[in-house]
Amino acid sequence: MDPHHRAAPASPSPTSPSSPSSPSGARWVPCTRACYLTLHWPVSEAQPGRREAPAGCLPVLPQPPHRLLAICEESGLRELVMHHMRRLRLTPLFARAGNCFECVASRVADFVVESCGGPLYYSQHHAHLQAGAGLPLLLDEEGRELWLVQLWHAFDDAGFPPALRADFWGWAEPLSVHLLAPQARHAGLTRYPYDTVRSWFPAPPPDARGEARPGRG
Repeated sequence: MDPHHRAAPASPSPTSPSSPSSPSGARWVPCTRACYLTLHWPVSEAQPGRREAPAGCLPVLPQPPHRLLAICEESGLRELVMHHMRRLRLTPLFARAGNCFECVASRVADFVVESCGGPLYYSQHHAHLQAGAGLPLLLDEEGRELWLVQLWHAFDDAGFPPALRADFWGWAEPLSVHLLAPQARHAGLTRYPYDTVRSWFPAPPPDARGEARPGRG
């Protein structure tokens, strides 16, 4: 990488009034430098005696239900991603992100919106910057657990509709396996079904009216 490379100046943000008039629908110029720096995630070396699971053994990645985008809209999905990414920023996964965090967070939000049936933001503007099979980041096994735990808490942070959390988790949990670096995949990988994870967290206490507080699945 050229050490003197400078990131392209940012285009108007998605919330900027001038965004709709941006050429080709682009709302910012991807930061090439940010993508290369922040894709060096912590990846464990293959452990002795562990056989890598072949790519064909990856779980089927389902299509997220259309109701996620229909009910939450793009803004709701982006809010969930931003809460998730801000939590991840406090973990080792973003130890090297520096000032490039917002660029990467926006890129991941584009990936989620497109995956849920929204505009092709990721494919059109970021796909050539990915690491791995078309995905925006790579994890090791410990990083995958961090990613999932912080997503669970991000549901509450974003006030994500409880009725839709199982739908989103049903896509995100197998996605987390696809996000693993190849050397971190193995046949004995732990899976985390929604109902199992929900049983690990206590129900929220009732509010003053004796009703359960919203915000948990």
